[in-house]
Order: sequence, then C-alpha cells, then structure tokens
Amino acid sequence: MEQRACYILSGLGADERVFDQIDFGPFSPVFIPWEPISEGQTLESYAHQLKAQVTVSNPILIGISFGGMLAQEMSTLLDNCPVLIIASVKTRFELPPFIRFGGKTGLWKWIPITRSLKNKRLNYWLFGARTDREKHILDQILADSDPVFTKRAIGMITTWKRRNPVPSPVLQIHGDADHIFKIGNVTPDYIVAGGTHFMTVSQPEKLSELIQDALNRLSGTLNDFKDTTKDG
Repeated sequence: MEQRACYILSGLGADERVFDQIDFGPFSPVFIPWEPISEGQTLESYAHQLKAQVTVSNPILIGISFGGMLAQEMSTLLDNCPVLIIASVKTRFELPPFIRFGGKTGLWKWIPITRSLKNKRLNYWLFGARTDREKHILDQILADSDPVFTKRAIGMITTWKRRNPVPSPVLQIHGDADHIFKIGNVTPDYIVAGGTHFMTVSQPEKLSELIQDALNRLSGTLNDFKDTTKDG
C-alpha cells in the first residue's frame, strides 16, 4: 500500500521524541522542525513561515498542543487540508482563562521561563508525567528547550486571534485528565480515558489506534476533495 505523508508539529519546545512509540500504520510521518521565532511574531505569521516545509499537495497535518494550533492555521494556507489535533484547542476561547488574560494584559512577558522549565514538580503535574520513564523523557525535552523560543511561543499562544474554527476538516483527540487544556473546554471527536497532555508517551498503544483511525477518516476527506475537483 502506498504511504501517504502526514506532517507533524510537536508540542511547545518538544520534538519527535513524543511520537517515538506511535505506530502510524500506512501513513508516513514527516516531522516539521521548529524554526526561530522573531520577537513579536504572531502565531499566524509563524504558521506561514513553517508551511514552506510542506512539500506535497493534499497533505494531512498533525499537531500536539501548540503544534495543533499551528497546524490549523497552516491548513488555511494549504487549501484547507485536513488536520488532526491532539491535546490542543480549536479557538482562543477554548484556551484557559488565565492564558487569555495573560495575552490581553501582557503578563506572559513576566513569566520566569528558565525557572519554570526547571520546576520538575510543576511540570510533572501539568503534563501528567507519572512513571519514571515518562518523567525522564519530559526532563530531557525540557532540558533541551530554548528559553527564548519558549517565551516567544507562549506569547503567540496567549495572543492567538482565532475566534472561529478553521474551515478545514479537523479531528480532535483529547485526554480527560489533561491539566493544561481541560476536557470541559473542548468538544473532541475522541476522548482518552486517563489521557494527559503527555499521552502520546504514556498511552502509545491507545494513541496509535486512535491516530490511525483519525488519519483514515481524514484521508477520506482528501479523496472527497479530489472527486469534487474532478467533477468540476
């Protein structure tokens, strides 16, 4: 079977390590590396910057958390291609109130990023890292995070302008134990029992199953689009 490319954006400061144990089945993952963020850059303009890394027509985009927000914005620049978001949100109104407040007031600028990245107890709770293995992986990811990139990305998240969902086909996987984006603020297509913000690491078998199902469904939307184009 021919593999279809799916382009993946990891969470804030993370990389493909969070997908190490994910089985994409017949789909071929292409990881989009982060590029430097300019001071004052918006999430929308950063999406435009990253879309140059997508080199095929009719892609499927996958994004976790911050990456999910970017994937949706990128889809609007790529003919409304289908998107799968994991542990993410569809509009700024699904962000926690304290994040929106931080963006409105500019308080995000005062976050002590370096100290926050080193606060293991807080980060274990936020991400839902429970086992020694999960904590070790999270520790490595946070240790490798660039404080400047992290702070500018937080600024983009808190000031995200999207008020309505993108017109692209979007499917959403969310955990009911996510401490960053609460399940009560979103309307996911798939709910993972006990799923945290780190569930691609903590529940890889379940996530592999759901990701493959979602990608098959989204692949069908691409086929529908092609058929419509041919009919036209």
